Amino acid sequence: MHVVPVQLPLISTLSKIRLSVPPDLRPLDARQSILLAVQELESRFPQGLPKLNPVKDMKIEDPEVVDLVNQIEELEHKLFAHPLNKSQDENQIRCFQRKAEVNHEIQQLKSKMRDSQIQKFRDELKNRSRVLKKLGHINADGVVQLKGRAACLIDTGDELLVTELMFNGTFNDLDHHQVAALASCFIPVDKSSEQINLRMELAKPLQQLQESARKIAEIQNECKLEVNVDEYVESTVRPFLMDVIYCWSKGATFAEVIQMTDIFEGSIIRSARRLDEFLNQLRAAAQAVGEVNLEKKFAAASESLRRGIMFSNSLYL
Repeated sequence: MHVVPVQLPLISTLSKIRLSVPPDLRPLDARQSILLAVQELESRFPQGLPKLNPVKDMKIEDPEVVDLVNQIEELEHKLFAHPLNKSQDENQIRCFQRKAEVNHEIQQLKSKMRDSQIQKFRDELKNRSRVLKKLGHINADGVVQLKGRAACLIDTGDELLVTELMFNGTFNDLDHHQVAALASCFIPVDKSSEQINLRMELAKPLQQLQESARKIAEIQNECKLEVNVDEYVESTVRPFLMDVIYCWSKGATFAEVIQMTDIFEGSIIRSARRLDEFLNQLRAAAQAVGEVNLEKKFAAASESLRRGIMFSNSLYL
């Protein structure tokens, strides 16, 4: 018999049987007496030493503890009653052990995958915060700034690009007809197969919009958000209805504007109605940041659209 240290995690369970241990285990006789006592217990309890029951032996009557003890006893009973527990077939036992090991490995891999996804989300969140800081939507402490307050009120178009136009003066130099036409670029619509030839009043605003979109895409790349610049510009800037909306805003008839594009009439009407909602969002954003002139311009652009068949309560009237 030897006296050796044992780490606490190595103890799997406690028994309700307690041996009297001599105060000094250095003499061989003292250790031998413990050996005899252990052997005596093994002969008295061939099925294993009785375990310490927290409820019966320690009088712990907390309902949660009682429930846990009952669950443990039930699971142990099922475990020992399982045919595999009594099986002498080593191949069957090895297969079961291997299956348990594989299941454990699967759970570990799933846990790593979840951790990886969470870390990926955290990295993306950090990179998006960098973009917002560079564009002036939040400050270094993450506090929302004036630009960010405007962006929070926009959900129809790309809010980063729209607020960039609001704050870089693009909208300031346009009349409300041009504003309506430029805003139409943010509305999803069927792609026209015809070549787009814009009039001079719209060509420059479109160019400014595309340059702003390119700038935002480049900033996102600088902040480690993988963005294809050309694809971003193409997906956020849709100029297919600029001429149509511009002419409608200036008073053209529906029969005249549908001749200007190969996009279906129903798509034009749906886009015009969504554009009206978008302009109202822009008006609310301008109001929130105190841009009175822009607020009036967006309101006028919205008002210029709401007429005729485009905004009829029913297309069957």
